[in-house]
Amino acid sequence: MEVLRFGLGIRFDFFTDEVTEEQKTTALFELCSALPVSVTEGLLLFAGVHPLSEPDSRGVYTVVFTKGSLKKMRALYRTVESDAMLHCMLCPVTPYLQNNVIREFDDLEYLGEVGADGRVTGGARSDLCFVKKPLPRRKFDPSGCIVVAPNSFKGTFSANTAARHICRALRSAMPYRDIVPLPVADGGDGTLAAVEAMLRGRRCTATVTGPYGGEVEAAYYAVDGRIAVIESALASGLALCDENALDPLKATSRGTGELVLRALHEGLTQIYLGLGGSATNDCGIGAANALGFKFLDAEGSEVTDAAHMSEIVRIDASERDMLFFNADIPIVLMCDVDNPLTGMNGATYTFGPQKGADEKTLEILEKGMQNMARVLKEFNGSFSPDAPGAGAAGGMGAMFMTLGYADQMSGAEAILDIAKFDKLMKRAAFVVTGEGCLDATSVRGKAVGTIAQRAAKAGVRIAILSGKRGKGADAAEKLADITTYCEDGIDRTIALDAAAKVLAERIRQCI
Repeated sequence: MEVLRFGLGIRFDFFTDEVTEEQKTTALFELCSALPVSVTEGLLLFAGVHPLSEPDSRGVYTVVFTKGSLKKMRALYRTVESDAMLHCMLCPVTPYLQNNVIREFDDLEYLGEVGADGRVTGGARSDLCFVKKPLPRRKFDPSGCIVVAPNSFKGTFSANTAARHICRALRSAMPYRDIVPLPVADGGDGTLAAVEAMLRGRRCTATVTGPYGGEVEAAYYAVDGRIAVIESALASGLALCDENALDPLKATSRGTGELVLRALHEGLTQIYLGLGGSATNDCGIGAANALGFKFLDAEGSEVTDAAHMSEIVRIDASERDMLFFNADIPIVLMCDVDNPLTGMNGATYTFGPQKGADEKTLEILEKGMQNMARVLKEFNGSFSPDAPGAGAAGGMGAMFMTLGYADQMSGAEAILDIAKFDKLMKRAAFVVTGEGCLDATSVRGKAVGTIAQRAAKAGVRIAILSGKRGKGADAAEKLADITTYCEDGIDRTIALDAAAKVLAERIRQCI
């Protein structure tokens, strides 16, 4: 669309899959009630559902004011920001749009021009009229927000979907309360989507080597112009493979290394690398190759695949990329498992079968991993094959621990750090978390337990919503002020909405 002088796009998020006509009218009439003619006179009004990069786009309604001066747009912004009802309806990730983005919209509906009397004329909504004098409105209070931070309900709902259902119930019960969705992940599949749904940033794509050669389009997410969040599964994952043609002796992690290299050369100075869901068992040889490292056998020939890992005798780092080998660029490994590199609990025997390895293949791979443990130890004396997470993503954890300045931490902890969770706790009244099944493992490094512990440390009350109650759930329940479960035997979406409604009412009574 053409933007005349200055424009401001205001994005209202209804946490639904589609925006209804009733919801559009609600947003427009709230604007008319809050914005006086002194701020809106002469402005042109457009509106519509225009997808951006965020997963929530279809539930977001964008209202654009244009043909105004910079002074008028700033006054409009300040009014919306300070109004409790309007503020609590805004899209949490990208609440406002400016000229450069608005110009790309070509399908917004023209609603009309605001006249001196406040009436909107000449467009599709002649029923709109902005107030002549500001009416008494509740002011927005940034304290006492409710943070909604569920993990995925595996096999049923993504973390983002679960968060949006819970947010919708909370907003219905407490319309003036600031609701902050913060879907979390553990470093495996879905990590990038969770970060994208909760933080404003930029999705970057690159053509990289797939797990069985060929090219795949993989993405990473840039936050604050300095942080790159990379998910190995998007470049080297099982989901990219034909399940009937899996062969971990041939699968390569090269694409993950290419994504890391791309992010470094773009100027990003901190890498968060999610290790999980990979199709590979090459100890990260492919990823290291992409970063300039070579693995040589006794005759000086280069080894590039998992099938011949047992022949490697040394690592040649003479052609390594110097940006990667830089202590000033930290790499944080987000692991969804704590397995060592070798042994019965290591990368090969624990995860090899799901990647297509039979008994003979497992023996070959484990022999190679045992050799790689020795080679990596010789290259970096501080490396231990027994380090938690060394076996993550088919041994990529071990490789990055050895070759780079990488620290391992739980995926949940890393995601919360990226989202500045502890800072958010300073203004939170409640934290809502949850997962598909609450059981004894929920408090052993998983997202639910991690969130509950951090919230408790900050003195913030905790609510848990879970799909079902498993064995040992009482340990997690003791950490929470409120625990709610979905009802069995009914549609899962209906069950989630019903449980979220119960949870919202219980929280409302507590606050």
